[in-house]
Amino acid sequence: MSGNRWLFWAALWLALLLVAVKASYLGVPHFSPNAFQTYLWSLAAISYQDVLFAAVAWTFAQAALIATGARRWAAWFVVTVFVVFAASSAVYAIVNVVVFGVFGGFLTYALIELVGNVRMLSSSAAAYVTPRIVAGLVGLPLGYLAIVWASVRFGSQEPRVWRRQRQIAAVCMLAWLAFGYYAYAATWRTRQERRIAENSHWVLLSSWLQAVTGEGTARMPDSFAAADLLDFQAPRLPVGAAPAARRPPNVILVVLESVAARWSGLNGGVYAGTMPVLSAEAAHGMSFDNAYAQIGRSSDSLAAILMSVYPKLDFRDITEEYPTLPGTSLASVFHDRGYRTAFYEPSDLTWAAWGAFLSNRGFDELRDYHSLACPDMISSWGVEDRCMVDGMLDFIKRDPSKPFFLMGWTVQTHHPYEPTPDVPLLNLLKGEPGPDSYDLGRYLNVMHETDRHLGRLLDGIRGAGLGDDTLVVFVGDHGQAFGYPHDSYMQGRTAYEEDVHVPLLMWFPRLYHTATRSKTIGSHVDLAPTIAALAGLPPSPDWEGHNLLDPGHMPRAYFFVAEDHFKLAVREDNWKYIFDLREGTQELYNLDRDPNEQHNVASTDPVRCARLRQRLAAWTEANRRHYQKG
Repeated sequence: MSGNRWLFWAALWLALLLVAVKASYLGVPHFSPNAFQTYLWSLAAISYQDVLFAAVAWTFAQAALIATGARRWAAWFVVTVFVVFAASSAVYAIVNVVVFGVFGGFLTYALIELVGNVRMLSSSAAAYVTPRIVAGLVGLPLGYLAIVWASVRFGSQEPRVWRRQRQIAAVCMLAWLAFGYYAYAATWRTRQERRIAENSHWVLLSSWLQAVTGEGTARMPDSFAAADLLDFQAPRLPVGAAPAARRPPNVILVVLESVAARWSGLNGGVYAGTMPVLSAEAAHGMSFDNAYAQIGRSSDSLAAILMSVYPKLDFRDITEEYPTLPGTSLASVFHDRGYRTAFYEPSDLTWAAWGAFLSNRGFDELRDYHSLACPDMISSWGVEDRCMVDGMLDFIKRDPSKPFFLMGWTVQTHHPYEPTPDVPLLNLLKGEPGPDSYDLGRYLNVMHETDRHLGRLLDGIRGAGLGDDTLVVFVGDHGQAFGYPHDSYMQGRTAYEEDVHVPLLMWFPRLYHTATRSKTIGSHVDLAPTIAALAGLPPSPDWEGHNLLDPGHMPRAYFFVAEDHFKLAVREDNWKYIFDLREGTQELYNLDRDPNEQHNVASTDPVRCARLRQRLAAWTEANRRHYQKG
């Protein structure tokens, strides 16, 4: 047996298979010169570390083979171990490409250890195990062993040819490493999915070494105080302020698509003039300085707002995963008491099964852009927000003598932030640093225009004589990021303030005669019980949120990230704690001193971090129980 040939062909085919696995992530290339060149560029960028891994593995195996000397049995052992290791490495690479599609990163020691604590993740991963993947996991090692054997068996035995083959392989490997490193540095280093370029085997090994040495890792505890679960169980009796006993108030709930507190200006700050109408109307309501979205995903926000339920801790839209999710919607609470009810949005209710999810939730009407009076779409997401406001005003005028619950969900502030035609753009940028000023400028202008139409809604309410009889709640569904103060864009990719901190204004002239501000910490799940309390109604027993007007409201909010890394986070008092399940790392910020979350102080306060990890562990357990029961 020629041990050198076995090691050479095993390493060569391992490198090629690892490149092929990464190619499967990119998909099938378009067969045009420019497209294929771009494809090859990307493939080199995301696979050069895998080729380096195969070369390093071969080097160690070759050294072990040399160390065996003339002992044939020892040489056989080295070759067998390396071939089995290489076949296993190829299978592991396939598993990790699947894992990357779920978790936004490869397996780490911390993630393997923690996935049992957040058992929701297993169902997300299982959804990606297709017959094609299973066939690859079974067939790949067999095919790999067969092709290595065939290469050794039928390859040339002539020494000169053998040397040339090794020289060509070495040159190709060095060229691929250089090309890949350059391509990664030039175009992939700043991409959102850049971690696909890592070598999954090294990621696991380095994370294990990190865990063994205890450097920078944190473990979620298996135990927590039983009282921690009370954060996810609403009180059974109504508490807080209620309006005077007279005509039941009308309720309008307006969800502002992709509107973050940072950019809206409703919480003050640099962009205080972005939404001037609502800023002025705050004189007749209560503004909340610390309201949060559970996740940067509209579908999950819909469930949390409407049904006071924490979204399932996984990677799927809850409206698609659970279109008939058990529970009581806020609309049903009002509908059962004789209210007219309706849901309006200028987008498409077929998206993410919203129509199916909202059916049988207590709405008399479900209206999207198909039934609004605007035929022209402003983007692929729908028509202008103006059209929704027009429809809502028509609904109010239809029978103003009967109380109503009306829910509206804007869409124009969604990316690509398409401005209203013929409306001149204003310079609303305030000089803050940031790499995405073009999109931010458009976003601010669209928000400004939507604000104008929401002013028409409030004027229409007053014009109908319902100003003192109507509660209007404005809340963002999640935040939006533009590369500052963190390197993140769009939504749902971080747990930082620009992604999860949302504006919340409760306009109710009957109750609030002057501008009122609240520093209460709350989130989407708290809206339904708070709105019910303001209307003088008890909370539904199955709601998980708490009335924000209750003086004893817990000083906490929970949220998570299910893109890129899977992260759990909690805001408690002035502290924000973020736990990364894939890396097993943690962040802690004092928001009073560090509102832009630039200084991670987790290493200086291990006791606080440990306690907040316990609260996150309690959340995962409460979440598991809820969806296991449902």
